[in-house]
Amino acid sequence: MATSTRRRSAASTKGKKKLTPEQRAEFAEKRKAEVQGLQEQLTAAVVEFASSEGWAALLKKMAQRSRIMRKYSFRNSALIFAQCPHATDVRGYNEWKGRGRQVRKGERGIRILAPNTVTPRDENGEPQKDEHGNEKRITIFKPISVFDVSQTERAEGAQDPEAEPAGDVTLPEIGAKVQGTAPAEFMDRLTRCLKSLGYTVERGDTAPADGYADPATRTVRIGLGFPEAHAAAVLAHEAGHVQLDHTADMAEYRQHRGRMETEAESVAFIVCAVAGLDSSVSSLSYIAGWAGKTPEKVQETMVEVGQRVVEAARAILAFTDPDEDRDEETGAPEAVDSEAEAVPVAA
Repeated sequence: MATSTRRRSAASTKGKKKLTPEQRAEFAEKRKAEVQGLQEQLTAAVVEFASSEGWAALLKKMAQRSRIMRKYSFRNSALIFAQCPHATDVRGYNEWKGRGRQVRKGERGIRILAPNTVTPRDENGEPQKDEHGNEKRITIFKPISVFDVSQTERAEGAQDPEAEPAGDVTLPEIGAKVQGTAPAEFMDRLTRCLKSLGYTVERGDTAPADGYADPATRTVRIGLGFPEAHAAAVLAHEAGHVQLDHTADMAEYRQHRGRMETEAESVAFIVCAVAGLDSSVSSLSYIAGWAGKTPEKVQETMVEVGQRVVEAARAILAFTDPDEDRDEETGAPEAVDSEAEAVPVAA
């Protein structure tokens, strides 16, 4: 795999004009400016999420377009929705081409930040070493273009990839009990997820709570007398706590209860909504109290929380709604096309 990647890279650079030091410096400055611009755009978008209404709206969008959430980091998902609010399926130029679709000429790419691991070099061009004599490796982020399916058209003779069900996810009343029945096998799949994390599930008295996770006995208990759908939502919430490792240190949980409850509620909402079940979002009003006092701090906190929510939701969805369309080669949050910058469309 690595050999073929190097061959493709070599082939893609063959015939390209070598840049002068001045041109390289100019290119680096332009890239730096664009990265800064994307960071500012991200801050503006994330600050809007730092309220119960804004966060709930984001959760609804992520649940409706779960293909984006499963493929990209929280940071890049936020950038995608900020630039293309109607986006449903986003991929790199070459990935669309490989799936029988062509980006329409003149379409403007959605710019996101792709991670790139490099070896820094000294003034002589030699790799820098750490204190153990090993080459240093650092991760930098570079802007690249990706495209929504709405910016593409089917290539002649190709078949369309399977579309993601649109599914209208309706936000319930804050704090309301979830009524009705749960999707078939949903409870069983959540139970299997918790079993993989070393927890068993039981029903019994949980008053005054609807349910809880007990790290001492490695047990999740769900209360009695609830509608089936509400019991499933509570189980998803507790699975969120366990997957997020909130139960590892109960003293820390008590200290950061507002943030942790928001994380667990958010995970439960996404997991339940993807399964076609509305879950309550009763803890989102806490956000303003712990997100931060400056836009920069709010961005830092909410991106961290958002990424934790995305990763936990992905892990649980692997049991409740297995996704066949994922990056099998890297498993990275950003499954993007590294050649997406060099495409014959406006970036």
